[in-house]
Amino acid sequence: MRVQALGYDMNGDALCIVCRHISEDTPVAEVAHDRDGVIQILCASYDHGEADAVTIHLHHVAPLLDSLELPAVHPGQYAQLNEGGWVVADMPPEEEEA
Repeated sequence: MRVQALGYDMNGDALCIVCRHISEDTPVAEVAHDRDGVIQILCASYDHGEADAVTIHLHHVAPLLDSLELPAVHPGQYAQLNEGGWVVADMPPEEEEA
């Protein structure tokens, strides 16, 4: 199954890391597209632990990503929501290796 996400045609069976707060109606604040292709969908809280992450197939979260109206987010980049909308930036090297 193929889906459109982050400006790409992607494998819908790929796994994504999603902050569990997102499923509790907390807004998405950051979407990361790691160099290895993993997508992370995060809320604005930065004190997360392993218990705060769930793994979901991309095809389940593709509608959410589509609703965010994100610009293209290439591997090695992330998009953060600020007052003016989504801002895409390159990941620092230390975050890419984590």
